[in-house]
Amino acid sequence: MQDKFNMDGHKLLWHLDRVHEWQQGKRIAPLHLDMGISTGCNMACRYCYGVIQGRAGYGTDKKGRFNMPKEAILRTFQDAKDIGVRSVALIGEGENTLNPHLYDALEFARSIGLDVSLATNGISIQLDRLDVLLTSLSWLRVNISAATPKTFEKIHGVTQFDRVLGNIRAMVAAKKAHGWPCTIGLQMVVTKENMDDIVPLARLGGELGADYLVVKACSDTPEGTLDAPKEEYLEIEPLLREAERFSTSAYTVAIKWHKLTNAGLKDYKVCFGTQFILAVSGDGSVFPCGHWFDIRRDEFLMGNVIETPFRDIVASERYWEVQQRIQTVDVNHDCESNCRQHYINRFLAPIKADPIHKNFV
Repeated sequence: MQDKFNMDGHKLLWHLDRVHEWQQGKRIAPLHLDMGISTGCNMACRYCYGVIQGRAGYGTDKKGRFNMPKEAILRTFQDAKDIGVRSVALIGEGENTLNPHLYDALEFARSIGLDVSLATNGISIQLDRLDVLLTSLSWLRVNISAATPKTFEKIHGVTQFDRVLGNIRAMVAAKKAHGWPCTIGLQMVVTKENMDDIVPLARLGGELGADYLVVKACSDTPEGTLDAPKEEYLEIEPLLREAERFSTSAYTVAIKWHKLTNAGLKDYKVCFGTQFILAVSGDGSVFPCGHWFDIRRDEFLMGNVIETPFRDIVASERYWEVQQRIQTVDVNHDCESNCRQHYINRFLAPIKADPIHKNFV
């Protein structure tokens, strides 16, 4: 069954106006922000990039957690809308539901017509505010990489499996009862420790009433800090095919085949994608992508939305100096594997190459 959510690809074809401006060398606004509003988390996932950067992990919701101030969140949303950002995903190195201003921020986003989504571990959903959550978000995704309590504790570092399932059921029930349009999905990051849960989780997602389950590769550091599978991904194709068969007209099991079968290697040399997809840390820092949150930070920090309006950061010379510097990075040596910009980079690289005899279509 076709993946209607286009999980194993990108959607730049629907934003060719911005791509054309980029081709012309114009200083474009990013199409999308991955934005954190908290640096803390109440899980300690084995595959978490934030944990290895020392910027998130279990206990930091109580020890040193920083929540972005409400004023900074709202101003960034408004600036993003005004300069032409078309979507914001609340995806950060921390768990954004821990920020007490989340629901007010979502209501504000809805009021200005900003397309917003949320990735969450599903523990701290406020069930009494589902009306705000599910009417303000285009989609909500619960990151759950296990189908049993035992594997859940091993992968996520906490014993909250039943609570997360209960919150998913509550959100699905509320959505159906009120006809709210928010897509509710699940995400599984495949590691060496949870491969046996792929098929059971595909089954469970359908039983929970989710709209989709996306199964993806684990992004890793250049040094392989997370010991992410590579060859092992090629060996589990039968499991992935079996998981796909749980798809129905109402429920999609989407496998990110390209990232699961590329051994973490990029088939392009230059990253142009950060001009289209940008990252904002939970502490307000703006970077080309999340890989640089705590690596070569001084080189790639563009500004901080708490101190400087987002619109001014994007218009600054510093912003464009960093965007140029990104293009000198060795993407297969200095970057994380299967990064956020990977799919659009595969689309942009041939365009930038300007092929010989290009008029012979």
